[in-house]
Amino acid sequence: MESAATDLFIGKFVAILESEAASIAGVRDQVDEIKQELVFMKSFLEDADGGEQAHTQVEKAWVASVRDLANDVENTIDEFMYRVYEQRNGGRFSRWIHKTIHFPGHLWYKRQIANKLQKILVAIRAIPERNQRYRGAAAVEGKSTSEDIRRWVQNQAESSLYQKEDELVGIEGDKNMLLGWLMDEAKHQSVVSVVGMGGSGKTTLVARTFKDEIVRRHFECYAWITVSQSYVIEDLLRRLIKEFHKEKKEDMNAMSYNELLEILVNCLETKRYLVVLDDVWDVHLWEKIRFSFPDKQLGSRVVLTTRREDIASSSFGVESHVHKIQPLERSDAWELFSMKAFSSYQNKSCSPELLPLARELVEKCEGLPLAIVALSGLMSSKKSLTEWSTVYNSLNWHLTNNSLLEPMKSILLLSFNDLPYRLKQCFLYCSLFPEDHVIRNNRLIRLWIDEGFVEHVKGVTPEEVAKGYLMELIFRNMLQERFRGSLPACKMHDLLREIALSIAKEEKFCVVHDGGETVEETGALRLSIQTTNGEIGTSR
Repeated sequence: MESAATDLFIGKFVAILESEAASIAGVRDQVDEIKQELVFMKSFLEDADGGEQAHTQVEKAWVASVRDLANDVENTIDEFMYRVYEQRNGGRFSRWIHKTIHFPGHLWYKRQIANKLQKILVAIRAIPERNQRYRGAAAVEGKSTSEDIRRWVQNQAESSLYQKEDELVGIEGDKNMLLGWLMDEAKHQSVVSVVGMGGSGKTTLVARTFKDEIVRRHFECYAWITVSQSYVIEDLLRRLIKEFHKEKKEDMNAMSYNELLEILVNCLETKRYLVVLDDVWDVHLWEKIRFSFPDKQLGSRVVLTTRREDIASSSFGVESHVHKIQPLERSDAWELFSMKAFSSYQNKSCSPELLPLARELVEKCEGLPLAIVALSGLMSSKKSLTEWSTVYNSLNWHLTNNSLLEPMKSILLLSFNDLPYRLKQCFLYCSLFPEDHVIRNNRLIRLWIDEGFVEHVKGVTPEEVAKGYLMELIFRNMLQERFRGSLPACKMHDLLREIALSIAKEEKFCVVHDGGETVEETGALRLSIQTTNGEIGTSR
């Protein structure tokens, strides 16, 4: 995630090397050495932010120390550039004074910068020694790895097939639409995509449709597989064969892609089949798997669920339909919340004193079923107004520390972890804006460019590149499309913003203060101070 900013740092280093400050003895060598170290910091932090996730506390501390050093470098360089700008662009009187009378002040700040650079170099050299010293530390038990989370999410998705009908609300209209597409009279194969943000109920909706007796009678055979972010195409084919050939005992582990493909095609080419590909993240999956699904004009259907609109709207080479999951209506959201939150209350309904807070908590979920169910489970054990107020006022803390909300956080985090590192910075930056704030696209694009988040692409303007980033976040359902008047804009879902703030604070990317608390030194690169009258101030 740090790479875009690191590129900006390196550019600033070049400016220093070309400036008169480098004439101080030793500064040029220090800057050059730090510049080389920063290139390696950049690669290290990209790895730490991508597939090579830290699992032990020592590894996490190591990553944090490198990130803190990168932040120190940026702050030092920004300070130097500010001093240079101040000296070169002071008022007319200030410039006349500096020409008339010699002030040693500029030498003082140059030496101060040199001292800071020296301390940074000492800290950089100490990191590998410290890591070597503590490398043998054991992993902390009880912490989930990313693979554990993926496996848990897959199990949760497939358990949707067995969810009770009376636990569901607000899906009948959507279900009837899917039934219409699946069982229309068209003989050619077609693809139905169900798209929405994590936790919006895509899998639940498709599961209810898949299990419907009408569907079971209409198709001769059917299969459900969960794809997820990491998959091997041969494993998907094996799972499909097992779904269609439940009696097949033959070991398929040694079979090649072509052998598996032949078995699957032979099985399906004379049947009307229904296949569900749940939780698709890869835009290229269809190209890899489509030959497994022969189209013999028998009315077969393929359904996929995804968080990404670019996947849902892909050209599949056959007729396709897209259904975008909408948030639950307020009445449905309240009904779903009440089912669990007040299950042990008298008459299974909310008491009058809790009603305002309960309504506000449901509003914060913005119609997201996963969030509603998770919060209702947490609140079912809270009986007093004080307990409800505590949770409402510290929701960010509960998202990070309360085990009852961990499943929801894990599912929502999958979307963040799947972002390219440049988009992660852009996404976290949006959390600096107040809750429910609608951000004009043009303003956000300018801010991203000013921050150095936007990479240089030959032949394309920075504005066009940044607009591509913004559309990607919208396609991935990480930001919601809105308008301010006639101007295109966007906003963050409240709970995604809470998670973004937790990540941003931990990584010292930014912190937000609402004006009701003391601003403490956190080491964060960015600070947003927000007041109840809607004013917002940010600084770096």
